[in-house]
Amino acid sequence: VLKAGTCSVILLIKDGSLSATWEDKVETLKTSVPALLYLVQNNLQYVAVGYLDAPTYAVTYQTKIFWVAVCSKFLLDKTVHRYQWLALTMLMSGVCFVQLGQSSPSSAGGDDPTSSGLKALGIGLLLAAALCSSLAAVAFEKLLKGSTADMWTRNLQLAFFSLLCSILPLMLSPDLPKIWENGFFHGYTGWTWACIAMNGWGGLLIGAVIKYADAILKDMAIGASICVSAFGSVLLFGAELSPNTLSGIFLVSWAVPLYAGRANFGLAWLSPQAVQDATKKDQVLAAVRELEAVQSMGKPAAADESPSLQAAE
Repeated sequence: VLKAGTCSVILLIKDGSLSATWEDKVETLKTSVPALLYLVQNNLQYVAVGYLDAPTYAVTYQTKIFWVAVCSKFLLDKTVHRYQWLALTMLMSGVCFVQLGQSSPSSAGGDDPTSSGLKALGIGLLLAAALCSSLAAVAFEKLLKGSTADMWTRNLQLAFFSLLCSILPLMLSPDLPKIWENGFFHGYTGWTWACIAMNGWGGLLIGAVIKYADAILKDMAIGASICVSAFGSVLLFGAELSPNTLSGIFLVSWAVPLYAGRANFGLAWLSPQAVQDATKKDQVLAAVRELEAVQSMGKPAAADESPSLQAAE
């Protein structure tokens, strides 16, 4: 509701009307796809948390950092170089270390009665939730960058479909009589409203990151923010700085610049230039093979007529 209200105000100031938001019915319906994926993701998380201890949950869900790169590669045809795959792996490992460092010993589930079969089910559900989260982010990126609708219009459409997707589970909830009796906002405090505001407006910031960067960088920023939060809790609240937390902060601090190609420590195979040189070499070899194939057929190509010959030269 907060996101929808904010976007509506901005669109009214900018365009003077909200009619353009709903003019193209097909484009509007496309926005329901990420909304439905987010709904499935949230429900899978709620089910999975009942089968898993906190460390297992934290580590498993961070696979979304890797999933979003896979989805971007196959759905958006985005090139992810080998040093970037390494950076994403390091980022995922670093975030996992930080979250394990913040877990209390009692949450490790030493005497957890949950059977191995139910734990496996929980892990499977959480992996599916991570995949849904990644698909939703990539789908929203495609919507933001693949149409003429601006970011505020897309966010308003997404907020509208998200509200529709949220109402149905609420109506089916066993707590619905209590909500009718006590009111929807029963028990809300100032901190509750602060969290709602941060999540709502934070969602708009995430939309801007996806619009002007991409879904992979969005997850990298979130991963880095987890480490900043952990370090902040040490400074502000006296939390213990465990070896896991230190290791995670180190990995994330390396992974972020490595993804940008700026922290290869002199290793040639981690250098963007080495990747570009290898790509250029592959293109030249492919052009040479194409030229040889043409010549073997008895059809020599002129230098000024063959792009492949020019590339090979």
